[in-house]
Amino acid sequence: MLLGQENGLIKGLVPEYIPNGVALLQYADDTILCIQDDLEMAQNLKWLLYLYESMSGLKINFNKSEVIMISQNHDKSMTYSEMFNCAIGEWPIKYLGVPVSGSKLHVGDWTSLVEKVSKRLDGWKGGSLSLGGRLTLLNSCLTGIPIYNMSMYRLPKN
Repeated sequence: MLLGQENGLIKGLVPEYIPNGVALLQYADDTILCIQDDLEMAQNLKWLLYLYESMSGLKINFNKSEVIMISQNHDKSMTYSEMFNCAIGEWPIKYLGVPVSGSKLHVGDWTSLVEKVSKRLDGWKGGSLSLGGRLTLLNSCLTGIPIYNMSMYRLPKN
């Protein structure tokens, strides 16, 4: 990817802030490829992915991949989806357990956070702990979930 950027084959997002733009985000086995809305660059990216498969012996599973346009233009999404033979995704996406969107997050986008906390609470309804023990467990375990999300976003008041 880096050589592709250096040789002008692809250009990532926000090149005005980072030379050649951000084209690759990786964490463990998850990869997000970001390119500007340009069919020639998309074709170059497809060839780079095929070269990667050929050189590494690894296979990219396009059935698990999605095309997500920041502009949310359905016709362009279809074009890129057909080019890469993958599905069209929608905003917000989850990256490292946090919702990410090309626009402002709405209250409904945070329901997964509320569900995650509720799911943790369901297992603690047993009476084996004292009130003080339950309070300590809640404070130590459940505060980490919203704090992690608040480290990136201001949560809605709701």
